[in-house]
Amino acid sequence: MMLTKKVLSGLLLVFLLGLLSACGRGADSYPQLPSLELDADRFYVAGLSSGGYMAQQLQMAWPEEVQGAAIFAAGPYGCARRGVNAALLQCMAVTRGRPNTSRLLEQLRETSEAGQVGDLQQLQQHRVFIYQAEADPVIHAAVSQAVVEFYQQLVPGEQLLVTQGRRAGHGFPTLDKGVACQRTASPFVNACGFSGAAQSLDHLDGQRTHSLRDQPQGELQKFSQKPFSEASRGMADFGYLYRPPECQEEAQCGLKMVLHGCEQAAEKVGQSFIEKSGYLQEADARQLVMVFPQIDSSLTNPKGCWDWWGYESSAFDTREGPQVEALRGIWKTLLSGYSAESP
Repeated sequence: MMLTKKVLSGLLLVFLLGLLSACGRGADSYPQLPSLELDADRFYVAGLSSGGYMAQQLQMAWPEEVQGAAIFAAGPYGCARRGVNAALLQCMAVTRGRPNTSRLLEQLRETSEAGQVGDLQQLQQHRVFIYQAEADPVIHAAVSQAVVEFYQQLVPGEQLLVTQGRRAGHGFPTLDKGVACQRTASPFVNACGFSGAAQSLDHLDGQRTHSLRDQPQGELQKFSQKPFSEASRGMADFGYLYRPPECQEEAQCGLKMVLHGCEQAAEKVGQSFIEKSGYLQEADARQLVMVFPQIDSSLTNPKGCWDWWGYESSAFDTREGPQVEALRGIWKTLLSGYSAESP
């Protein structure tokens, strides 16, 4: 009987050790992000809601690398530097008044002069797309308008395109996928009769070079974010990478980084946002690689938002921002052929 107990104890120990080992390998079980020779002159960022704020933070931090931005249902850069109360009461609602764009622009210029973000003159070369949802209950209309006024002072008028979703709720606009256009509901993809993916890319990257197909022709794959998560504890274990068939070899494809909104990451909605957005079909038609980084929810970030109010660091919207650093690591890996000097 004693021998049997020892054997059982030994087997149980082996099982537990194996289980612990498997758990420890979880974040490493995903493939490493490949180093690709992509066209750095065709690198754009886009985001919805908190992702829209983060897209601006990336653009301002590295305007010599990011070539353009698409901002969906968000307010202006730097709006929430005073913390979560400012985020809630002035950068989403306007209980404390609408964002002061003059002050925000002055703040941005001071940040640039201090070397914490890039040279704002670089923005003169950028194209910017802004989407406003007319019936958005999350981002007040005055906040949405403030981001337009903000960019009107930073980029030439002909390089700024503003589109409004009539009677649209808070979500990413598509031709016919997702919930009804006027709703604000998971997965925050709205069937509004037009494609936000197509309109934004037409403006940022030009017209399609190939015909648009109903189904994606490439494969959406997970990749490990662990190599980049040392900078940010909020990064999920994995992100998603999509490579059109023509971008599997040596073709000079561009890159677009798409940032989900709050409660829209894979842990909340799986692949619904990515698959319903229309981005994958547009990627095939334009020879664009798409990368969809992911954030996890936490006690300080229960809705799984990108850091646009400083829950990880007071430097959240600068080059030293943990998530800014992590995301730049992702695009630098994919743009391994990029030859411009950078720190």
